[in-house]
Amino acid sequence: MADMSPEKFLVTRRRLAWWCLAGLSIAYALVCALIFFQWVNPSLQGQTSQRIAADSSTYLYMADVLREGRNDPFVLGALASFPNTLWMPVFVALLLKNTVVIALVNVFVFLVSIRLFKLSSEFNVGLFVALLLINPTTMVSLLSVNKEIIDLFVVALFCYSLTSKRKWALCAALIIALLNRYEVCFTMILFLFIRSRLNPLRRRRLLTLFGLVVLISFCLPLLAGRSLATRFEEASSGGMIAFLDSLEMHYLYFIAVIPKILEGMFGELLNVSRWTQYSTDDLANSYILVFNNVAALVTLLILGWKRNLKLSSDWVYFALLGCIIMSLSLVVQPRYFYYCYVLFCFQAAHPRMLKTNKYVLKVRDFGGTIGIA
Repeated sequence: MADMSPEKFLVTRRRLAWWCLAGLSIAYALVCALIFFQWVNPSLQGQTSQRIAADSSTYLYMADVLREGRNDPFVLGALASFPNTLWMPVFVALLLKNTVVIALVNVFVFLVSIRLFKLSSEFNVGLFVALLLINPTTMVSLLSVNKEIIDLFVVALFCYSLTSKRKWALCAALIIALLNRYEVCFTMILFLFIRSRLNPLRRRRLLTLFGLVVLISFCLPLLAGRSLATRFEEASSGGMIAFLDSLEMHYLYFIAVIPKILEGMFGELLNVSRWTQYSTDDLANSYILVFNNVAALVTLLILGWKRNLKLSSDWVYFALLGCIIMSLSLVVQPRYFYYCYVLFCFQAAHPRMLKTNKYVLKVRDFGGTIGIA
C-alpha cells in the first residue's frame, strides 16, 4: 500500500500541471464561497429579489410547508402526482434543512460522482472536471438544492454499473433517477434496451436513433395528444419553440427534433436580441444560460478536434439518446440537457480516436482494452 502519511505527501515532487490544477481548484472554491454567501444564499433566504438558483427557492418553500405541517393546496397538489420531478429536491431540502449543509453535501456528491466516473473508464480527469466547472450550471448545482447535481450522480452511477456489471448500482441509478427526473430514468432504460439483443438494429446505431425518432413522431400525438395540447396552451409563448412544438403535436417530431436540440443547447447564443434584456435580478434565465451554451459549444469543439464525437462511443450514443428524449419537452431549458452535457464532457476527456484508413483505433468504453472498431 502506498505511503499516505503527511510527511510523504509534503516531500513528494509535483509536476507544474499538478500545481496549476491545485491552484485553480482553490481559486474556484473561493469564488464559489464568495458567490454563495454574497448572492446565492441571500436569494434562497428571501433576503434579495435576485433569482439565481432557478427553482431552489420553490423546493425550500415546499420543504418548509411539509416540515411545519401546513395545509398548502399548491404544495400538496404539486407533490401528489407521479411521476414527479419535485420529490427528490424537496426531500433533500426537507432532510438537510440548512442551505450551507446542502451546499457542502452537493460538493461531496460531486466528488463521489467524479470517483464513479473514474472507476468506469480511463480518461483525463482534469479535463473532465474543467469542462464541468466552466459550465455555470455546475456551479449553481453545487451551491443550491436542485435536480442537476443528482442527474450528475445518477449518470455516474449508471456508467459505473455498465462497466462493472454491478446490478445494485444499476438499480440505485434507476430508482434515484425516477424520483429526481423521470426522463433520465426512461433514457437509461431505453439505452439498455436498444443495446440489447432485443433490438435487431443494435449494431446500426444511426438507423436505430432515426427509427426511434420516427416512432416517437407517430406515437406521441396518438398516446398523449390531449396532454400535449393542454401543456402547449400553458407553455406557448410564440416564436420558434411554439412552432416546433406545434410540429411535434402533428406527427412531425422528426422535423422538429434537431432544431429543438440546437435550441436547448445553443439557443441563447443564437438569440442575440435577448442579450439586451438580461437582468442581474434573474441570473438563472440570463447570463447563466449564455455561458451554459458557451460551455456546450467548447465541449463539442473539443470532441470534434479529438475525433471523439462518434456513435461508436457508448457515451455519445447515450448522450444523443438523452437529447432526443429531453427535446420532447414543450418548454426547452438548457439545464434539462445537463446530463447529456456531462456525457459529452466524459467522452471529450477520453483519448483521441485515431483514424487509420477505414478503421478506428480506440479504447473500448466497456472493456478497457485497446481494440479495432
